[in-house]
Formats: sequence, structure tokens, C-alpha cells
Amino acid sequence: MPRILHTADWQIGRRYSRFAPDDAHPLVASCAFHYELEFIHPFSDGNGRLGRLWQTLILSSWQPMLAYLPVETVIQAQQADYYRHLGEADRASDCTGFILFLLGAIREALRETMVLEDRQTKMSAEASVETSVKTPARILALLRQQPELTLAQVAQAIGKTTRTVERAAAHLQQQGKLRFIGPRKGGHWEVKD
Repeated sequence: MPRILHTADWQIGRRYSRFAPDDAHPLVASCAFHYELEFIHPFSDGNGRLGRLWQTLILSSWQPMLAYLPVETVIQAQQADYYRHLGEADRASDCTGFILFLLGAIREALRETMVLEDRQTKMSAEASVETSVKTPARILALLRQQPELTLAQVAQAIGKTTRTVERAAAHLQQQGKLRFIGPRKGGHWEVKD
């Protein structure tokens, strides 16, 4: 390990050790550590990214799901405020404002994640409903045009599994919308309107 990284690792470890889990909540400790890393500024470039990386590491060691929280994206969108709060903290020798800013960014990232999760859940539910509604209609339309097709051929044509088409066809038969006429081999489907 290069000497500069050894020194930075030692300083980072020493700084973080000041925030034992009993002393500060991990949310606050991660923000304070982020500020401390920015304050010592061990590298000529990338200290902010490294601070956010360490913050994510601290948060995810407390709550593993926070490893996936897009705090970096929120901070990037508010970059001017980020540097303003950082500068004010340096000038005042008080990182409270910076910590509050970072806590707000974490809250915003959580809010955005929950909104996205809600949208994905709704889209998934809508897609399931849409699929269950469309599959029978697609089966009926195809068998109306080509009544000699097997259910396996229907499944292949509409991009569904054979089992899915078999279930849908059984349901359509129970509803009286579809009927198979003739022997299993050589018979055909009749679509009832």
C-alpha cells in the first residue's frame, strides 16, 4: 500500500474511532465522518467522493439496505449547496449545518427511493393485470384466424409458456368462449362470440 494511503487510512480510522456506536447515531456519525474527511483533505482530488463512499460504508454497516441509497445522486443535484455548507462549516469551525444538509440529502434519497419503489410496484401490478387480460384475448383472436393450431403453437405465437396458454384456454372453455371440436389429433378450436 502506498505511504499516502497508509497515512490516510490511519487518519480516517482514527477520526472514525471517535464516533463509537454508543456516542453518536450512525446517521450523524456518518455525516460527521464525511465532514472530517473533507476537513483533513488527504488527497489532491476526490475527497468528496471518498467522503461519500465512507459515509455509505458506515451507513450500510448499520443498515445494509442503505448501501443502495442514491445519496450521491441527490448531493450531485445540490452540489452548489453542498460546497456552500462545507465552506460555512470550515469558516465557522462548526459542522452542524453541513451535517444537517447531509441528513436532508439522506432523507431526500430515501423519499426518492420510496417514490420509485411505489411506481415500480404499481407498474408491476398493472403489467400483471394487463397480461392476464390480454392473454385470453390474444388466444381467442389467434384461434379465430387459425383454429387448427395446438395450444403449444398458440403459446409460441403469442410469446407465452404452453402452461400459461393451457390455463387460459381452460378458463375460456369454462366461460363458454372456447371449445375444442373433434379428436385430439386432427380436431380444431371453435371460438364462440
